[in-house]
Amino acid sequence: MRNNPLEHNKYVKVFLLGMQNEMEYRTNYWLQLFSFILPLMTQVFLWLAVFGSSGERRLLGYSLEEMLVYAVMAAVTGRLIAAGFEYEIAADIKEGGLGKFLVQPVHYFAYRFFRFAGAKAVQSAVIWMGAVCMLAGLSLWGGTGFSMTHLLLYMLTLPGALLLNFLVYYTLSGMAFWITEATGLFYTLSLVIYVASGTVFPLTIFGEAVGRLLSLLPFAYTVFFPVNAVTGKLNGSLIAAGIGLQAFWIAVLLILSRVVWRAGVRRFVSVGG
Repeated sequence: MRNNPLEHNKYVKVFLLGMQNEMEYRTNYWLQLFSFILPLMTQVFLWLAVFGSSGERRLLGYSLEEMLVYAVMAAVTGRLIAAGFEYEIAADIKEGGLGKFLVQPVHYFAYRFFRFAGAKAVQSAVIWMGAVCMLAGLSLWGGTGFSMTHLLLYMLTLPGALLLNFLVYYTLSGMAFWITEATGLFYTLSLVIYVASGTVFPLTIFGEAVGRLLSLLPFAYTVFFPVNAVTGKLNGSLIAAGIGLQAFWIAVLLILSRVVWRAGVRRFVSVGG
């Protein structure tokens, strides 16, 4: 009987480790679901109030139906691609835990990515459960819906958004080599990225000039771009161009992260771990 080579692949084991860590605390699933739905409900009622008080059929380039779908899918996408490992990396650098990866045949970048992917495989089930409930409720209540074609286009943009967001935070985590306590900095930058990615509001809320500037940054292609694919505001050529820009920023951040980490590892001193 031939052995399956995947069973002995160290990064497959890391992927499974990420899944196991996510499933270790089951109560956390329900807390995640609650913490996901509550802010989302706030967004939905906010936009209902804004459209109701304005009397306009379209605001910021969106109809009420499109805006509600945007609010739901932006929250979903933000959770699907969310990082969080930057704090763990900072702890590895500060406490010396990174040292063991430098002397073992395990690439730290690959280790972090496969562990991140494993965790996302589990989180996605919980997040999509809440998303389906919200979209079904909106469809039954107000006739809000979207086509399967738009959903498929959204799924095409999601892998690039996931990898791009991983690289953004992996690159930023390298700052922990120069800053002893990077938690506050990570938190501040996360808030900025949260807004600049379009997770809170569509980027059109900032006006044409600022919106165009933000569209030149990688953050817009993690949430704003995929969500506009599912709302039907992008045609085939714009989808292709957006995926191309995702690939461009992924290549740039791969190079940048390598430069940052090489420089950081040269000054790294393991004093713990």
